[in-house]
Amino acid sequence: MSLTTTLTKPTCKVRVGPNSTLQNRLVRAQNAEIEKIAEEIMNILLGHKFSYLPKDLIGINLPIEKVVNLLLLDSLDDVRVVGICGMGGVGKTTLATALFGQISHQFDARCYIDDLSKIYRHDGPIGAQKQILHQTLGGESFQICSLYDTANLIQSRLRRLRALIILDNVDKVVQLDKLAVNREWLGAGSRIVIISRDEHILKEYGVDLVYKVPLLNETNSLQLFCRKAFKLDHILSSYEGLVNGILHYADGLPLAIKILGSFLFGRDISEWKSALSRLRESPNKDVMDVLRLSFDGLEELEKEIFLDIACFFNWCREGYVKKEIVLNCCGFQADIGLRVLIDKSLLSMNDDQFIIMHSLLEELGKNIAQEISTKESRKWTRVWLHKQLQNVMLENVERKVEAINFVRNSKDQETEKLIMGETLSKMSHLRLLRLRNIIIFEGNLSDLSNELRYVEWDRYPFKYLPPCFHPNQLVELNLMYSSIKQLWKDKKYLPNLRRLDLTYSKNLRKMPDFGDIPNLEELDLTGCIKLVEIDPSMGVLKKLYYLSLKDCKNLVNIPNNIFGLTSLQYLNLSGCPKMNKNPIPRQSRTSFWKRTTIGLRSFYGYHEGLASSLVPSFLSLYCLSEVDISFCGLSQLPSAIGCLRQLVRLNISGNNFVTLPNLKELSNLEYLNLQHCMLLESLPQLPLPTFFYHMTKHKTTFKHMKNYYFKRKVGLVIFNCPKLGESEYCDNIAFSWMTQFIWARQQSSSAFFYGNLIDIVIPRSEIPIWFKNQSESGSIRMELSTIMNNNCIGIACCVVFSVEPSDRTVEASDCNSSIFYEFRNNSNRWCWFDGIGVNLERGLILVKSNHMYLFYMPKRSFFNIMKSIDQPLTDLDDDIIFKAGIYNDKGSDLEVQHCGYRLVYEHDLQDLNLTMMHPENLSTHKGKFLAIEDEAQP
Repeated sequence: MSLTTTLTKPTCKVRVGPNSTLQNRLVRAQNAEIEKIAEEIMNILLGHKFSYLPKDLIGINLPIEKVVNLLLLDSLDDVRVVGICGMGGVGKTTLATALFGQISHQFDARCYIDDLSKIYRHDGPIGAQKQILHQTLGGESFQICSLYDTANLIQSRLRRLRALIILDNVDKVVQLDKLAVNREWLGAGSRIVIISRDEHILKEYGVDLVYKVPLLNETNSLQLFCRKAFKLDHILSSYEGLVNGILHYADGLPLAIKILGSFLFGRDISEWKSALSRLRESPNKDVMDVLRLSFDGLEELEKEIFLDIACFFNWCREGYVKKEIVLNCCGFQADIGLRVLIDKSLLSMNDDQFIIMHSLLEELGKNIAQEISTKESRKWTRVWLHKQLQNVMLENVERKVEAINFVRNSKDQETEKLIMGETLSKMSHLRLLRLRNIIIFEGNLSDLSNELRYVEWDRYPFKYLPPCFHPNQLVELNLMYSSIKQLWKDKKYLPNLRRLDLTYSKNLRKMPDFGDIPNLEELDLTGCIKLVEIDPSMGVLKKLYYLSLKDCKNLVNIPNNIFGLTSLQYLNLSGCPKMNKNPIPRQSRTSFWKRTTIGLRSFYGYHEGLASSLVPSFLSLYCLSEVDISFCGLSQLPSAIGCLRQLVRLNISGNNFVTLPNLKELSNLEYLNLQHCMLLESLPQLPLPTFFYHMTKHKTTFKHMKNYYFKRKVGLVIFNCPKLGESEYCDNIAFSWMTQFIWARQQSSSAFFYGNLIDIVIPRSEIPIWFKNQSESGSIRMELSTIMNNNCIGIACCVVFSVEPSDRTVEASDCNSSIFYEFRNNSNRWCWFDGIGVNLERGLILVKSNHMYLFYMPKRSFFNIMKSIDQPLTDLDDDIIFKAGIYNDKGSDLEVQHCGYRLVYEHDLQDLNLTMMHPENLSTHKGKFLAIEDEAQP
């Protein structure tokens, strides 16, 4: 008889008197410890029989570890339910199977149902319950007549056992409800694991936690593919380029990697090339069949949203797809629709709010759209390729087209796209029209679909919209860089139009009667240089909150009644030099600014007279949260600015100030820009910011602005102020701001922060010794393992750079230079980069100077950045390279001199706070921030 058949688990128990509560607790703990020791002994003797993992499982250890951590297996007093979700083919079942193999031996009863939805379809809930009873209780025979009988059996037989139950492929929450496997009916220490593509099912059922299975990183993808395609752990040298193409196509999806690798095994290079070419034309059916299951389970409206994103809007910002009403304006309920697609793992949203659909799901959607187009009833409803448009014209099915999306970019193989006016005129059911960078447009446009809800047409070539065009359902009209002279000659009533963008339509001379578009919310007329006046009917736009007249150089006046628009939040009048000939009545502008909490922005140097007349008025209004009066030629800033206690952002760069009033009382200030104040001789008293609350509250200064998603960094910019020079006060206040930011960040669990959201630029030629790790060049290595396995809270980085006047004898590029920094891994793959927020426009730099750029990145943000190279941190054994450099350095006089970084700990903040708490004595603390040593660092 073998050892494995004779060994049984010891049943040694310590017994005490029945009335000793304390002793009973002690005995239970002792018994549990005895069983644990016995179990460990059995595992050793049995050779870990139940911990077997197949050799071809790649990258499975980390996911298993994470799920095990969620299960809290050492906790024996409760019953936990954990969900596993992810897109089709990502390896949910593989993970669950491996998990079962590793941990099932720790339970008295165990059950793995590999396809619950299939069992329900064939045998109903009783069939699933029979499976559970059979697997957990062995070969016993049960008399089962109803759900009630099985529920009673499960409750009575499993309530005293520690059970592990794994339910795979759950596609409806009712399957779990009818199964009657309630956590209350299982013994203490039991665990239930539920696998589904739909995260909402898991949450609705009430799981404790959900684990989302990630795609494979590059290293694991390559290893898995090589195992399947070569039966090796490395690439055969002559296949390297082809392997990269296959892996790019699979994009980390294990199912696709396995199927393609197995298919290519044993084939020569010519066959590989043929297979790769075929994949570009026709995707692998086995992969698509698995992915299609999720699509088939969608409701009709969700399918339409999925297809629109796959065909048109993958990797677009959520704000563009949803807030800009691309989907909502087309009749789809985007908010709930996007949420459903995310829950079903068909979409994801990254930290920068981009909507991301896996490339194979995108291909699935495009194939389904073309498949639909083979059915006569819905032929060519969506068109995104020029060859599709040619088919539409050849088959005379223009009336079937519902959406056109042509966006030409640098990677576009179709270098020229010909659009025929007559073709568009026939598309009477078109609801969405998006034409970007279309080079050739021929023919006449006699009509457009009256069903259009969204129009985006760059460089619209005609002077007017078609006279027969009456789009009553139109929500958004974008005609940037158009040749439009006047939108329409006759009256058109467009009650649903919310946004009108005619940016840089340089021939625009007249705006329509705004009574025709009474519900307009955004109007952008930036760069309409031939526009002379605005129709007085603008006063009826009671919902207008965004109005940009920037660079309307010939605009003489704006109607006074716009200052009665109760919803207006943003007004940009920069670059309107003729407006000061017809000044705004003081009474009107005063009542207006009391409501306009954003304040004036960017009176950019063209009209000092207008700026000078308006500044005293709005500075007397306490409600302003943002003021931008950069490059206005101002020589004085009224002391009343100190009364703006709600002020969050202040940009006074490019002016002629010699001194500034006291700004100490602006306690809510989170951003101050003083760059290019060439005459400024001293810094005013500045507040110690308490801006964290406002950073989260005003992270989008007002949520409806069309560029609301732009990351608005906080910080202090003192750049190209030659009369200031380097000063200890400037150094200390800069570190005080940074410290307060870090401290406030630590007090919140907000996920809003991603990357670096604080910029500090000050005059300085050397890196402070506080930065322990320094380099005499523009790059430095960072030990990722040290950052990972450390209790630091974040990373502070700095760059010292020099700038001097441009050499006019050197030919310069048309674009201004800029300074950037980036993080790369050793393979030199692009990881993440950002720019240093200073204006380096040629002609503004008159003297040579040195500056230091300082920023801080929370540890979590740094890890998120590392994930952008698709590698889990545990696999990144190499160092990370932090590098600063010059973009477009032709003709520039910029040089990055030094860089450095320091891991920041909480005790660092306490040390830095000692001086920060006494700002009036900053000048007496010689080098406090700059000479903090590292003796306390772990």
